[in-house]
Amino acid sequence: MRIHFCPECGAYSIGAASTCEECQSELPQDGWAEVSEEELDQLEYVENLDLQPELLTWEYDVVRLKSDEEGGGVTYTTQVLNRMGEKGWELVNVVPLGDRDGPRYGVFKRTWNGGYEE
Repeated sequence: MRIHFCPECGAYSIGAASTCEECQSELPQDGWAEVSEEELDQLEYVENLDLQPELLTWEYDVVRLKSDEEGGGVTYTTQVLNRMGEKGWELVNVVPLGDRDGPRYGVFKRTWNGGYEE
């Protein structure tokens, strides 16, 4: 089944959707994923976990990196890394998603207060 992720609030909508069910923001056309029932169960399990306000929490983002074979890969990747760093993101890994020989993706994380007031 297809689910759409909201970049504004982090919620997800099941099935065809153009706006987020939680915050009513417009959903990007490429912000979806095909998931199995098991994967959906995992998402729902995580969503139902109780967060403690005093615990440090993280948010993650994944960005496609450009290889040098595509031309300008080093320049592009440097710009992406610098801009992510300026916004508080830390690069934690570079991985292929799916095909081992496919494009590489940068996995970033930064602290998130989970909506709790500090």
